[in-house]
Amino acid sequence: MPATETPLVITLWETYGSNMEAVAARVGELLGIPVHAQGLTSEDIEKLAAEDPTGRAAELARRIAIGEAPIDVTSAAAESALTELARKNTEVVLERAAGGGVIQGRNGAFILRDRPNTLHVKLDGIAEKRIERAARLGDIALEHAAARQQVEDEVRVETSLQTFQWDPRDIESYDAILNTSFQDTEETAAFIVAMARVKAGID
Repeated sequence: MPATETPLVITLWETYGSNMEAVAARVGELLGIPVHAQGLTSEDIEKLAAEDPTGRAAELARRIAIGEAPIDVTSAAAESALTELARKNTEVVLERAAGGGVIQGRNGAFILRDRPNTLHVKLDGIAEKRIERAARLGDIALEHAAARQQVEDEVRVETSLQTFQWDPRDIESYDAILNTSFQDTEETAAFIVAMARVKAGID
């Protein structure tokens, strides 16, 4: 019997190329729970990076909040946009958590840090291996994947810092940190499912 009536939630956060999307799908399949996508894709971040003249993560994070509006990223309007982004994102995460499931990204580990029956997992790995996997899965050149890795890892962290004043690299935010460098999807998913069953009190 489940230890709580609160629906099981698993939050995932990854460094680029750590196989989160495939792992999330498999975990959802094995546990019979919904899977929720993250807010920004690699393509979204790449597009913003290509348009940004500075290339700095802080400015890119602010542009994510602002969108494509021609606004000074150092202005009070930018700060307001970041606050609104945090509010909307929190609303989405809480709504999805109410029904249970796997929540990818979206600062879920921070927003749901005090929620019962919730497992927080970070997926990470050796940069070289992550780049190789991303190139293979995305059918892109290694050089392309390497460029994405450098920008995306910085921007995702900076966005969390600016919107929630939370650093997703902090290990205390997670119940488990898995090195997926030498694991396939099935192995990583099996680890997460086993931990989730313990968390939920499922036999």
